[in-house]
Amino acid sequence: MSFPWFMASRYLRSKHRTGFVSTITYIAAGGVILGVAALVIMLSVTNGFTGEVKERLIGMQAHVTLQRLSGEGIEDFRGLVDQVGRFPGVAGAAPIIESKVLITARRDNGEVDGVLVWGVESESFGTVSDLHQHLRDEPVLHLGPVEGKKAPGIVLGSYLARRMKVGPGDEVLLMTVANMAVEEALAGVTPKLWPFVVTDTFESGLYQYDDNFAFISLADAQRILDLGDTATTIHIRVTDPDQAVPVRKAMDADLHSLYLVRDWTQHSPELFRWMELEKWVIFIALSLIIVVAAFNIMSNLIMSILIKTPEIGILRAMGATAGSIRRIFVYQGLAVGVLGTGLGCSLGFAVCFLQQRFNLITIPGDIYFISSLPVDMQPLDFLLIAAVSLSICLMASIYPARKAAALLPVEAIRYIV
Repeated sequence: MSFPWFMASRYLRSKHRTGFVSTITYIAAGGVILGVAALVIMLSVTNGFTGEVKERLIGMQAHVTLQRLSGEGIEDFRGLVDQVGRFPGVAGAAPIIESKVLITARRDNGEVDGVLVWGVESESFGTVSDLHQHLRDEPVLHLGPVEGKKAPGIVLGSYLARRMKVGPGDEVLLMTVANMAVEEALAGVTPKLWPFVVTDTFESGLYQYDDNFAFISLADAQRILDLGDTATTIHIRVTDPDQAVPVRKAMDADLHSLYLVRDWTQHSPELFRWMELEKWVIFIALSLIIVVAAFNIMSNLIMSILIKTPEIGILRAMGATAGSIRRIFVYQGLAVGVLGTGLGCSLGFAVCFLQQRFNLITIPGDIYFISSLPVDMQPLDFLLIAAVSLSICLMASIYPARKAAALLPVEAIRYIV
């Protein structure tokens, strides 16, 4: 053990005539522990909520979408589905028809509202979307012909169905103006009405989907929109959502700019930037707890230097260099920082682990669509928190250590009683 480490450990274990300095040391270490633990817990909770939003958003939305640049329908969509399905990293692809129509309940004084309708194939759509996991009645999409009914099936978002006061078994009308001339629309020609039977509702936990989306079969969408045997969009799911950008770039290069290819990071970039910014704001705000603890470390070292001034003078007179004296007090402050950081990380990990394992903290499921506080611990967060905490403690130790090293032996020994 080097001389500075030996003296630093002796000073940490030494008993003073007053316990005031030791109390400050405990307070400083406790502040570091609480600050580090708070950072670990809050960043893990933030990661958990971000993961929940990301999972629900890209679970309903495709990882990669493909449309014609001209905005026209894709005629050979089946061949295109097979082509993109062979790309490395692609887990599934499905043709979709996306359109906005009017919807109303089939009763007197039914509310008329706009809705985004997706025409899908039940089997292929299950490979690119998590919609079946959010269905409220059955885990299978019932679209197309309905047994005992003349109208085909439709699946509505839960908020949309609640607002229209309809449920499974009720009929709704979709109103379209496909291929209607402008003169006909201005002349007050009635839009075409298409009856559908509600077979199920879904609740994804994202209001923009639950209040605005409806799903019908691809064939019904082609029929009511008069699109023929075409699709407007190809939805693609990749095995790793984080690899959606490379897959999108590879497809864009292979298709020679004939199609507009977008990945999920381009659909809601502001949302993900805001969540990342929120995480950094939380990190900076809670780091102030460690800064406050660092001031306690600094005050502890200053008090220790004042008490041990004669001892420092004796060490200098015996040949200890100014650098050795400086390292003694730097190591002393670092020891408190290492202890506080290690115990803080351990405490934060224990709290997060218990929450993951036993769901100790519950939240209203009808408001947040999850029944317990989500937690996602990431190793990089622990490393970043530990690095910042130790850096703050190190910087807090430098000033007192330099003051101790600057003491002249004669002036320090003069105060020996």
